[in-house]
Amino acid sequence: MSTPEDVLYFQSVGIAEGKSFEEVRIQDYIQSYQTTGRPPQPVPQEPKDEAQRKAMNLPPLFQPYVDGKPTSAGALGTASVVGGPGGLQPLVKVAIMDPNSLPLGQEFRERTIQGEKYQSISTMAAYENFSHEELRYYAYARGHRNAPVPVLMVPFSLGAKLPGANGATQPPEDRLENISTQPGYDQHSPEEFRVAFLLFGRELTSAELMQIQNPQAIVQPPAMQLQPPPPMTTPAPVSMPALGAPPPALPQPIFSGASATGTPQSTPRFTFGLR
Repeated sequence: MSTPEDVLYFQSVGIAEGKSFEEVRIQDYIQSYQTTGRPPQPVPQEPKDEAQRKAMNLPPLFQPYVDGKPTSAGALGTASVVGGPGGLQPLVKVAIMDPNSLPLGQEFRERTIQGEKYQSISTMAAYENFSHEELRYYAYARGHRNAPVPVLMVPFSLGAKLPGANGATQPPEDRLENISTQPGYDQHSPEEFRVAFLLFGRELTSAELMQIQNPQAIVQPPAMQLQPPPPMTTPAPVSMPALGAPPPALPQPIFSGASATGTPQSTPRFTFGLR
């Protein structure tokens, strides 16, 4: 799709009314086999004139579907030649094909097409044949890291504020949906709060959990005295289990619905020191 000015050119046969790519291709095959007995051949690109092609029994060349109408020059997003006599001079609104024809200073203009605003230099009519990287490459090839001539800077327009969205001038705020990020609960993990709720039947804050885990202040012990090492003892021999012995029992999960005896269990096995 090419978008010079405000006109859309659809480079696709899919715009044929009621026909898809596959339907058009199948119709070409059917017609070719019925007339020549062979698959369709590539369409010659010459001559360009439609009357001459009809006289030679050649199919018409593909033509893009044009949608839209050119707008005023103020909304075209065209380029300007910078540094010429008299400062800025308007450039003809045609796409530049030769990289040597690129101006020394490439001005950016916001592009509006059917209500959509395009803030990209590659959408401008003059530079639509070049990508951002190509424009930068050719500027560097000339030895210009920055524009050697003054360039008119057009500020970006701020989009309309959506309902419920933050202001465009303020950075968006992070919304952390985790209990451990809330004031009063930032000293413990969600798992600890969950275990405390199962044990006490209500939500507890970090301050309450700290009182339960450490009910009294830790008293520093007196100065440590070096004690003599314990006497050496011979370790008892380890008895190996006989072959075919049953494997050791697997550990029970922290939260299990029933104990090993099959009776329901209402409290977790691991309590983070809360009980």
